[in-house]
Amino acid sequence: MRRWGIAPIAALGVVVVLFVALSGCGGSDGSTGNSTATGEGSQTGAATEKTAKESGSSEGTESDKAGDHSAKSGSKVQTAPLKVSGGGSAQYRVPDGDNSIQEFGGESKETELEEAAAALHDYLVARAEEDWPAACTNLAKSAKEQLQALASRSKNLEGKGCAAILQALAPSLPASVRRESTIVDAGSLRLEEGRAFLIYRGAEGAVYAVAMTPEDGGWRVNSLAATPLS
Repeated sequence: MRRWGIAPIAALGVVVVLFVALSGCGGSDGSTGNSTATGEGSQTGAATEKTAKESGSSEGTESDKAGDHSAKSGSKVQTAPLKVSGGGSAQYRVPDGDNSIQEFGGESKETELEEAAAALHDYLVARAEEDWPAACTNLAKSAKEQLQALASRSKNLEGKGCAAILQALAPSLPASVRRESTIVDAGSLRLEEGRAFLIYRGAEGAVYAVAMTPEDGGWRVNSLAATPLS
């Protein structure tokens, strides 16, 4: 897993993990963030038709919109289409291994899986394109609060909005790696009392889980680090 220096304070280490997990891809380039799924399933139109830029223009906190427009670099890369193969979490269970996420709560409805997968994919596409305001619109409030808490320990980031923090902490990655970071084939969304884990396959078929949460009438990414399941 690739690592890099991004801040002079150890407290921001967890954010480094976030960018390694969600910006890298399987193998030597790192690993895609959070959940994945298997198969050649059909693409969902939600993520492919709505770009991260459009998402950023219609959502986000006032601080994201008002203070962080300068954080958007708009670096375009070829991104991977979203796939939602479904099939449930049983396909990801590891014999004699830790299956706590695979067995968490119960399986969601197909529509919920598609919506959560679209939110994650939109987030990854926005990050790959370095559209930081759009990326922030797909982060849950609690995830943003964690970023703010970490950034408050750095004089350079204290008082900055979500988009500016993401930009400051983002590593420099080649276009090929950024494209691979957008590979999502979602197979399962496990739900229990407002908490959820999306399980998906990323680059090179590696399986990940990412915490998601229903928020503001949609789904948001609620984790600063992906959990590899394979």
